[in-house]
Amino acid sequence: MMLLSQTVGRPVVSASDAAHVGTVAGLVVEPGGPGGAGGAGGAGGAVVTAVRLDGVKGGGDVVAWADVHAVGPDAVVVEAATAARFTSADSSERQNLLGKRLLTELGDAAGTLADVAFDPASGRIDMLYGSRGDRIPGDRLLGVGSYAVVIRVAGEVSGV
Repeated sequence: MMLLSQTVGRPVVSASDAAHVGTVAGLVVEPGGPGGAGGAGGAGGAVVTAVRLDGVKGGGDVVAWADVHAVGPDAVVVEAATAARFTSADSSERQNLLGKRLLTELGDAAGTLADVAFDPASGRIDMLYGSRGDRIPGDRLLGVGSYAVVIRVAGEVSGV
């Protein structure tokens, strides 16, 4: 597993020529998989759908997860040096996950999102880490908005 906090700031390079594309600014996350596959928290679970970039010259600021060749300890390697721009509905503010308020589906505050563990090969979200020390399985992620990350309540999560 890889942590989002350790991925942010890593260089992004092209697999074809090792050209510097940008740096990782964050991840775009879909709670139920692409297009809601598996439903929120269903069999599909939450997945990374794209990598947000900083420092990109002449173009987009998002690379689809399908175009990510590898996520390693030193860099993220993408298949092509071109990046696609998301629409305003997927704005960077909405997807700036770290430090965002955590709310339960009942509207109860559960601290803030301290980190996200994800599988660098598949993009599956394994665990959300709350600021109160909570470990929340990734399949409990219900939504990401401009105000908060919403999680499903479960009896076994401490403090939630």
